[in-house]
Amino acid sequence: MNDDQIIEILRTSKRGKALDKLYRYYPKVENMIRSNGGEKQDAQDLFQEALIIFCKKITDSQFALTASINTYVYSICKILWLKELKKKQRGATVKIETELTSTQEEELQLSIEKEEKLKTAEAVMSELGKRCHELLRLFYIKSLSMKEIAKQMEFKSENVAKNQKYKCLERAKLNLKEKKAA
Repeated sequence: MNDDQIIEILRTSKRGKALDKLYRYYPKVENMIRSNGGEKQDAQDLFQEALIIFCKKITDSQFALTASINTYVYSICKILWLKELKKKQRGATVKIETELTSTQEEELQLSIEKEEKLKTAEAVMSELGKRCHELLRLFYIKSLSMKEIAKQMEFKSENVAKNQKYKCLERAKLNLKEKKAA
């Protein structure tokens, strides 16, 4: 199975076979992480995260693979591991070579940062509780008016819905500040 076939399978719902093929790249990643101060569990966790990022990236219609999948996944792992090392060692510098150009690495870095922001947002939203989560989902994702939200969520009035939305947003901001501080 070549890279193009793997990508095509990953874009469909039958991902299992393609993911099995991607796991053949794991030993190289584990070796890189272990030779740079990591453990096997670090490598496993990081590789899983890299596969998630890769699978999300290829669903973008603008995505064009400019290197081998092996190089691309390895580069995702490299960037993730460097971030992890920086967290642990407060700015320690580690040089790990990849075959990607600096432009490709920058694009990959942006994708990883976007994924981290989404994870943080998901964590913040999950801590809000069902009612706030639903209210914000209806407003921001479903684009319902406050009047429609008040009716659907059985608030006494549109103003009550607005106040609840404000409180939910304030709680979300506080949760986000706490996450960033941690």
